[in-house]
Amino acid sequence: MSDSQWQPPGDWDLGTWSSGLDGPPPASRRPATAPLWKRALAIFIDNGLLYGLTVLVGLQATSSNVVADLRVLSELALSFCYFGYLNGVMGQTVGKRVMGIRCVDAETGEVIGFRRGLTRYAVVAVLGLAFLIPAFIDALSPLWDVRRQAWHDKAARSIVVTVS
Repeated sequence: MSDSQWQPPGDWDLGTWSSGLDGPPPASRRPATAPLWKRALAIFIDNGLLYGLTVLVGLQATSSNVVADLRVLSELALSFCYFGYLNGVMGQTVGKRVMGIRCVDAETGEVIGFRRGLTRYAVVAVLGLAFLIPAFIDALSPLWDVRRQAWHDKAARSIVVTVS
């Protein structure tokens, strides 16, 4: 679907979405794109949960450089598994579930799968670890994107929508 076929958020033309009906679902059943504040709160919840988990299992204790390096690697692996699996396979992280939003394929409305979930998070991780200004722009890009997609959404061909 080309960008010219997309309508402003909240007024979608979802003719390709699976609805069990011929043509697009009725307007009352069309998902709206998630507002940035809900996405931000979901990330805050998810990161708080991950931080709490690392504290609980003692990954925050550092006594040497090797332990510190292992802690960073284990936190990164945990984050990739958490965001890759939950966004990709389940469609929602804990934070997204609490906020009533979901990550779906931009074309079909279905879950994006583990590989694309990993891709989505890899873009966030690389920008966050290496390039702070682009990471900040990525986080804010849904504000001016007609489909409310961040760069990591575009990379994974996903979109975040509000769940009824």
